[in-house]
Amino acid sequence: MGHEQEAVLRPQQRIAPVLAFLCALSTGALAHNKTDAVMLYNGDRITGEIKAVTNGILELSTDAMGTLHIEWQEVASVKSRYHYDIRLADGNRHFGSFAAARRVGQLAIAAAGETSHFDLLQVVEVRPVEDSFLKRLDVYLSAGYSFTKSSDVSQTAFNTTMSYEDENARNEFSGRATISDNGDDTTSSSRLDLNRNAWTDRSRAFRTMFANYETNDELALDHRLGVGAGLGRYFIDTHRNRLTSATGLQVITEKSAGDGEEQNMELFINTSYAAWHYNTPQLEVDISFNLYPSLTDRGRVRTNSNVRVRWEIVEDLYFDVTGYGSSDNGADSSGEIDYGITTGVGWKY
Repeated sequence: MGHEQEAVLRPQQRIAPVLAFLCALSTGALAHNKTDAVMLYNGDRITGEIKAVTNGILELSTDAMGTLHIEWQEVASVKSRYHYDIRLADGNRHFGSFAAARRVGQLAIAAAGETSHFDLLQVVEVRPVEDSFLKRLDVYLSAGYSFTKSSDVSQTAFNTTMSYEDENARNEFSGRATISDNGDDTTSSSRLDLNRNAWTDRSRAFRTMFANYETNDELALDHRLGVGAGLGRYFIDTHRNRLTSATGLQVITEKSAGDGEEQNMELFINTSYAAWHYNTPQLEVDISFNLYPSLTDRGRVRTNSNVRVRWEIVEDLYFDVTGYGSSDNGADSSGEIDYGITTGVGWKY
């Protein structure tokens, strides 16, 4: 804080382009008749339209009860004449309809005149193949505000994550913007990340391409743009959790306060973990850590980490706790570390 800069935009002005990204999207999708049958282990049989299976939850649209969210582990069998894209924990994908299984706890996939049987808990994701782009899009938006009267410090934070996955790749955009005001000084930090993970066989390595943009007053960083590529792997990918790791190279173009623009090449190492717990209270955890050892600026190491924990209050509305941390031992500032924790409310589509 308190760095003197020449011709520097106010934090609110610098962060405006970032906030422009943090907006909601409208929805729309093709639907089929509500004739899909879902049998639960407690003996209940529910008829409706299977919308998706993601993160351990079966989303079923019904005429009488609206849209139900059923824990996948409670499902004994499903049957549908419509076609789906089914992804298993080993990374393999299948396309077909759901036939009558040979026993409880199995999924029978009928395609091209043949029927394959799999344990239901091997299934990680199910999506109707006729779904539109928007139906495959997952969006999460959150905002938080805090004020401490004794120190006259306020903080406003905005976060978003948008992801789209098909049979060939997973694409994700995430954004964070934080503004802090202590009465005498206003500082901000922001980060945008765009990632694409593409695979031939998800059970093996995937190719990753990424770009990121960052500003941080605490680290005296006017702006930093990074672009890179590498290889990664899914180590865990089930209906309960996901663990991935990736490594590669990136080129960064950055400008620190009072300095000119310069370029560097870095090694990129990432580890990400996500988990879902859908017994009451419903809970989701997302953790990522990035390490950037410089290859052209000897001895310089940067890190970036993000943590999000969210509990569902009512359908699609969450209490959100978000934390971030950034460090740079080559930062042109009095401190090498910036971090923050905010609470707020989030909405998921």
